[in-house]
Amino acid sequence: MATTFESLTIALKSFGCTNSKSINYNSNAVEDDGTCIDSGFTKCIENAVLSLSLKNCELDEAKRNLEIYTYYQSLEISLKEGNQYKINMYKDKLAELCNAEYCDNC
Repeated sequence: MATTFESLTIALKSFGCTNSKSINYNSNAVEDDGTCIDSGFTKCIENAVLSLSLKNCELDEAKRNLEIYTYYQSLEISLKEGNQYKINMYKDKLAELCNAEYCDNC
């Protein structure tokens, strides 16, 4: 008795950020999972990191810049973990710290 099986192809969707303007764009993603980081954060984060001077840690601006950098690093870790609660929390905190000066949707 012969048994014949038909070929079966299973295509798995790759989830991630599909917005090419986002700083965490995933070119392999075919379906957006809501983890895109607003491109407006890029300018804020760049300015915070590039203007950071550890010589003046007592200044409010230096503290703010360190805080922005810390939240951004935490956001990146949360994205890798896929922890949507933390992603939203860190995005909200970055929006608050970056203010409307840099954010498109604050």
